[in-house]
Amino acid sequence: MRDLFPVALLSALVTLTGVGGGRALAADAMTVAEELSLGAREHPNILQRYGGEYPNATLRDYVAEVGQRLVGTLPPTPFTFTFTLLDASDAYAFAMPGGYVYVTRQMIAFANSEAELAAVLAHEIAHVFSRHARERQVLQDELRGAPVAENIEAMHRFTRDQEYEADAISIRMLADAGYDPMAQARFLATVAEQQELALRAGSPLPRDPASHPAIDARVLRATDVATDMVRERRGRAAAANMITAYVQLPPIDDGWYSGRDKFLGMIDGMVYGRRPSEGMMVGNTYVDTFNRYTFTLPAGFRFTSTGRSIMARGPNGASMRFDAQLSRTPQTEPLATYLGRSITAGFTLEKLEEGQVDGLPAAFARASLRGSGGRPAVVQFTAIRATPTTYFRFQFYLPDASEDMMTRAWEGPASFHKLSAQEAAAVQPMRLRVVSTGAGAEVEETARLSVRAPPAVVGWKCLRPPPKTTSTPSPSAPL
Repeated sequence: MRDLFPVALLSALVTLTGVGGGRALAADAMTVAEELSLGAREHPNILQRYGGEYPNATLRDYVAEVGQRLVGTLPPTPFTFTFTLLDASDAYAFAMPGGYVYVTRQMIAFANSEAELAAVLAHEIAHVFSRHARERQVLQDELRGAPVAENIEAMHRFTRDQEYEADAISIRMLADAGYDPMAQARFLATVAEQQELALRAGSPLPRDPASHPAIDARVLRATDVATDMVRERRGRAAAANMITAYVQLPPIDDGWYSGRDKFLGMIDGMVYGRRPSEGMMVGNTYVDTFNRYTFTLPAGFRFTSTGRSIMARGPNGASMRFDAQLSRTPQTEPLATYLGRSITAGFTLEKLEEGQVDGLPAAFARASLRGSGGRPAVVQFTAIRATPTTYFRFQFYLPDASEDMMTRAWEGPASFHKLSAQEAAAVQPMRLRVVSTGAGAEVEETARLSVRAPPAVVGWKCLRPPPKTTSTPSPSAPL
């Protein structure tokens, strides 16, 4: 029951009274007791896997308060719901059978009001209340022995229907709790905008999984469901208000609560993005306080992804790859020898040399090859030995083999700095800041108001600059 970013919320037109009645369940399907046991058993594992609870108790209690307000709109249920705010830098929400609902701080950072936070939680509550995990278990049993492709497609189709059902239930829950039912469509639209911004910045995101409807379809469906429900309730209110003329009852009002000011006050100062111990990007600088190192990209480059490898793109098709390599035993071979054998076969290295970066042993090399259209291109390699068993490696692919671009690319490895314990302790995570502006304020003005001092990433210095080499193109395949 996991909704990964950008798969946050989905929609369908289903009434709450129709929950759980559309499928005959096998006698050996998961019982309520088994669901409760599964959720309780997995809860500690989930906390450990996803970074634990966010350390701000006030914000955690607030999320739980919103969740319980939604639970109060449900018919009687055997589940006691528990809401957990995870200290994770990825944006997702998910639920476990038995009443365990999880949302990450990064996910709620995309919301703009309490109503939008409620939309995220309501979708996950609907999954648990509808016992969707049990229904999927039954379908898996029915499909056992079917061709693999048929099995997968049937599961995806069934899961998409469940997502639509959970979304429709959640929209009705929002309205019953007094929240703006259009909040779900608004939140989905924000998620779509975040996706677009990431793509523009050069960070490729996975497509919507086959088990979920496309995000644009979710926005449209959520809008339609909320619009139809509001129209229906206003019709009932109009009829009721006619009666009040005779019985003197107060008129029915469909004014919805957004909770925007309260929500923004709650998330002001919340950690945003990755913590320094996870490896954090600050502009063009990357800092990792767990492994205690930092470096800055050359001018014109920008990060595209992080993980086991850190990737960046540069001008004219240039790219960078950075990673760390660990050895089980201390290495005594010359660093130039290590660099030479660690490079993918097919490159003819030129002027393989040793030197230092930030006082650490380093080796530098360059290979020439033919890029697209037969034009000369260059790949520059750097290996830095931080400890006898730890190596850091840079690889720059430069379709533009000009002297200026090659010199610029060396700036990345030259900026590498091994953080001391004191320097690492001084680095702080990025945090959200809520800023009030006047009407018509420009984005640039708002950004200036919101700027705070950057994390304490210290300066560094390359003790010996990487070598400048000359080369002749060789017929090697590009990266």
